[in-house]
Amino acid sequence: MTTDGNQIDYSSPSLNLSFDLRSSPYFIKDKQNFLLYQTAKQLPAMQGLSLVDVFLSRGHSVEPHWHPNANELLYMIQGEIVESVLNPFTLQVLSYRVGPLQSVYIPMGWWHWTIAVTDHTRLVVSFDNGQFETTYGSDILRKTPPEVIQIVYGIKAAQWAEVIKPIDQTVVIGPPRGTMTNRNQRSP
Repeated sequence: MTTDGNQIDYSSPSLNLSFDLRSSPYFIKDKQNFLLYQTAKQLPAMQGLSLVDVFLSRGHSVEPHWHPNANELLYMIQGEIVESVLNPFTLQVLSYRVGPLQSVYIPMGWWHWTIAVTDHTRLVVSFDNGQFETTYGSDILRKTPPEVIQIVYGIKAAQWAEVIKPIDQTVVIGPPRGTMTNRNQRSP
């Protein structure tokens, strides 16, 4: 069955089992820092799975985020990263230095982030959901009203608003550069 409720006919001569991720950008910061993705929407035969192909240069990161509907398996192809995960039960930050042929598993709903240690870093992230969802830290920061931050955390609303003013859109790959006007975004 596909994500739209239709059955897949694996005996059909027109069955498509191939997809080119280059035709599906998720986020592009520049030529060295971008994400490509594939879900069941792009390839209906791929039921219950999706993936993101991540390209990063040294010092760039995939911003802190979580996936409310999918477990994640990160597999390193090239380069090195530090993958950090917040264990919501112990509140311990688990950090892993990961190189080629190594992997990290991230349970559903766990807050995590990726920092590239080397240039030409490439990793593939797979999800056990055909339409994974992501909640980004920059969205939480900029969409929470400053008055709520003041009430809950005791930080003056005006000061908070000034501090987060540069975060005017979802970051996805950081750090920000200049005005960040050349960013393209696409949601799965």
